[in-house]
Amino acid sequence: MVVRTAGKTGLRDRLDGALARELAEGPGAVGELLGSLEAAGRRECALALQLKACLGTPHRTAPALADLAGQELGWSTEESDLLLARLVGKDARVAPHELQGAFGTLVPIALSAAEQAGEFDRARVRALRRTVDALDDLGGAEFAPVRDRMDALLRREPPTVPGRLPHHLLDGLDDFGPAMRAAHGELLAGAGVTAFLEHCALLDRPRATRAWRRTASALLVEAERGPELVRRLLEGIAAQPEHRISDLGPWALNVRGIAGDTNTPLVRGLLWASLDISADWAVPLVAAVALNAGTGLGGSGSTCRSRPLATTAVAVLGECADARSEEATRWLVRLSGTVANRTVAKGIAAAVDAVAARA
Repeated sequence: MVVRTAGKTGLRDRLDGALARELAEGPGAVGELLGSLEAAGRRECALALQLKACLGTPHRTAPALADLAGQELGWSTEESDLLLARLVGKDARVAPHELQGAFGTLVPIALSAAEQAGEFDRARVRALRRTVDALDDLGGAEFAPVRDRMDALLRREPPTVPGRLPHHLLDGLDDFGPAMRAAHGELLAGAGVTAFLEHCALLDRPRATRAWRRTASALLVEAERGPELVRRLLEGIAAQPEHRISDLGPWALNVRGIAGDTNTPLVRGLLWASLDISADWAVPLVAAVALNAGTGLGGSGSTCRSRPLATTAVAVLGECADARSEEATRWLVRLSGTVANRTVAKGIAAAVDAVAARA
């Protein structure tokens, strides 16, 4: 993502000079500068001012940022994402405790940009929403208007553009999302694919309900090359190396795994959708996901690369019936000799019992 900032034009020097004059003479210089600029210049100043606030001078930039946050400046999605990425995640430019202290200065300009952009980083807005709850618990009830703005943003339907996957699906909070976008752009642009993947991304628990599965089955049929899409994305996660991901919890900034908070539900949905695909690759591929997600460094160890994905894949194997039940049992037995994590191991035992009971 390339976004032009005030540091790449002479505008930064003018902004620095105005801030210096305000420090020496009192307010007025920054407002005068902003009033002389078109929208693009004011956006550049807002990007620079927010960065200064992140790096330790929120009191000096607060009035100007508050003024800019109330203006229609024509923010782009890339600019909006940059403002949000500075606040939470592995690229954040402000520590969590500093974000809480300067919340009222740093966040409104980012929300204003998200409201004006066509799309925005929903995962980071959700993370900031959780921070508001924490501030409320600490007596920060004055942030209720910010909370309401976030709730309205998150209720907004993402724009749908034919032939283009929405911003929030297969996002960049991990390596998996960008890799799949790069490798399977044509598949992801197919008719009906967005609706199917959006439904997959709703699955935030290990087991799918019957209602969820009925809808997934219908959407899979409607998705162009749906079975191939499921196969390629599951192959991607089954081969995904462990890496640093953006855990957007406010205090967990150095997490390793194979999928981030937003792509994990999507993969869970793909795993359950695979039950409706009568292909020879389905069961072995679900088992491969369970193996990669359920083991740790070096292919063993009790620390999973992704316990949520491992438990889901094992649960899916446990649902295999009829001709697939014997194959699923063989894979579950293999997994039981490899996966050391206790939670996943218990899931494997339960899945074996479930297949045996149906048989």
